[in-house]
Amino acid sequence: MAQDYELSSSEEEYLEAIYTRQEGKAQVATTRELATCLGVRDASVTEMLKKLSEKGLVNYTPYHGATLTKTGCEIATKVKRKHRLLERFLVDICGIGKRESHKQACEIEHVISDEAIDNLSAQLGYPSTCPGGSAIPASDTEDQTPVSKLSEVKEGSYMIRFLTSPEPETISRLCSLGLIPGLTVRVLQTVSGGPLIIEMKDTQIALGRDVADSLLVSRKRLKGEEEDERGEAPPRRRPQVSPHL
Repeated sequence: MAQDYELSSSEEEYLEAIYTRQEGKAQVATTRELATCLGVRDASVTEMLKKLSEKGLVNYTPYHGATLTKTGCEIATKVKRKHRLLERFLVDICGIGKRESHKQACEIEHVISDEAIDNLSAQLGYPSTCPGGSAIPASDTEDQTPVSKLSEVKEGSYMIRFLTSPEPETISRLCSLGLIPGLTVRVLQTVSGGPLIIEMKDTQIALGRDVADSLLVSRKRLKGEEEDERGEAPPRRRPQVSPHL
C-alpha cells in the first residue's frame, strides 16, 4: 500500500511531476519534459525513473518516458493534494503571493502529515481548488463533517474539532479549561451579542463571543436529545453559571 513507502522529497517531486503531466491528459511524461519541469539534467531523470521503476511506482520505458503505476499514482495524488491545500492556506490566510506560495508549498508538502493536511482542509472549509484553479484531489481519510464556530451555533450538543486563534494566550486558556478537540459540549443558552452558556462534564461556564470564535465544532446529537421541526434543541431552564471567559 502507498502508506508503506518511505520516499525522499526528491522521489515525491518526480511522482508529482508525472502526475501533473498525466493530469494534463499527456499519456507519458517524457525525460525531457521532466528535466525541464524539475530543472535537472536528462541523465538525472533517467536515473531516478529507473529507481522509481524498481520500487514499482512508475512504468518506465527508456527513450520514451514514464507513467505512474497504481501505487505511484496514490502517492502522487497525496502529495499534490498537500501542495494545493498549502497554496490555498498560504494565499488565503497568510496573504502570500501565488508564485511564492508555490515555492513554499513545495518545501512543506513533504513533511506535513496526512492528518495535519486533513485538519487544515477542514479549517479552510474543504476548498475544491487551489489559487490557480486546479482541482484539489479528495482524500479517503478526510472527514468532511461540516464545522462551525461555536459562537455561531444554536443550542444543542457539539464536538470540539479544532482550536483556532492568533492569540496563544487564548489557546492556552481554552486548554486549561479542558476545552480541547474531541470534547463534547452542550450549548445551553445563546444571547445576541452576549456570552454563550455551555455545559461540559457537568460544569456550566459562560464564554465570551470572541473566545467562542476560537472553537470550531461539529453537531453531535446525544441519546435522548430531542429536536423540533427546525432542527433546534428544546428550551432548557436558565442555568446557574460561573463567571464567563
